[in-house]
Formats: sequence, structure tokens, C-alpha cells
Amino acid sequence: MKLPSDLAKHSSKEFIETFENVYEHSPWIVEQALELVLANNECNSLEMFHQLLCEIMLQADSDLQDNLILSHPMLAGKKAQNNELTDFSTTEQKSAGLNDCNDSEIKLFEELNHQYFIKFNFPFIMAVKEKNKSEILASFKSRQENTVSQERLNALSEINKIAWLRIKEIYGL
Repeated sequence: MKLPSDLAKHSSKEFIETFENVYEHSPWIVEQALELVLANNECNSLEMFHQLLCEIMLQADSDLQDNLILSHPMLAGKKAQNNELTDFSTTEQKSAGLNDCNDSEIKLFEELNHQYFIKFNFPFIMAVKEKNKSEILASFKSRQENTVSQERLNALSEINKIAWLRIKEIYGL
């Protein structure tokens, strides 16, 4: 697999297709990055490429950020149960064991998702890859104590962590 700058120079279309789902249902971030990646060989470093994507997302207007946050699925929620997640989300939730929840765990996740959404008006977002159910549940409960602005910042930070994990997955790292 070509590194980001090389891939962009080879084919803008292939670049967009490769990275468009790094941010859940938000290809606009990668589309905005294309010109900068073409102009900057430093983006052949995956870390620098990720940093560029992070900056684009964090500097976007709040409506775009809010749409990005709202595009994320509930953990172990209905979309997961109905196999309606993106490939990345499916892999991530599966890696955390969220695909094999028993009925009581599903009920608990549904209750926590509901409580969280009622309080914050967006889904609980956590980079769950490399986590387990206990860690996720503990974060759910502790973050419930935060303010809306703290949780919005947490959501954006977790989204950037997810993006990094997805970039690594694309490159088999």
C-alpha cells in the first residue's frame, strides 16, 4: 500500500476511497486533506497524515463536528445487533467483545447508551479497539459525570483516536 502522499499523487480518487471512512460517514475531512497531502511529502509519515486529519476535523465548524459526532453508532446498539455498522465499526466493536454480549449485557449497554444520549444529546464515543467490556462500561459510568462541553471534547478526542486506529488498520499495523 502506498503511503498517503504517494497515493494522492498516484490517484486522487484512490486516495479518497482508501481514507474516506477513517472518520465515520464524514469523507469531507479526507477530501479537504487531499490538496494539503499533495503539497506536502511529510504526509507520507502516517503520524503526520493523522495529525493533518485531526487538525482539519478540530478546526471545522461546530455543525460539521456535531454531524460527525452524531454519525457514530451506539456501542452494542441496534445497528450492531442488526449488522448495520460500517466495516470499521464492526471490526472495532467485535475486537472489544461487543458482538457477543449476552442479553443482560445488551440491556445494560442499551440503558447506558440511552442515559448518556439523554444527558448529552449525542452517542457515547470511545475508541474501543484494544479495550474490553469492563473498561468500556467503566468509562461509560465515569464520563456520565462530565459536563456536555467536556463530553463533546472527549467525543472529538476519541474520534481522532479511532481515526488513528483505522489508519493503522488500513496499513496492517
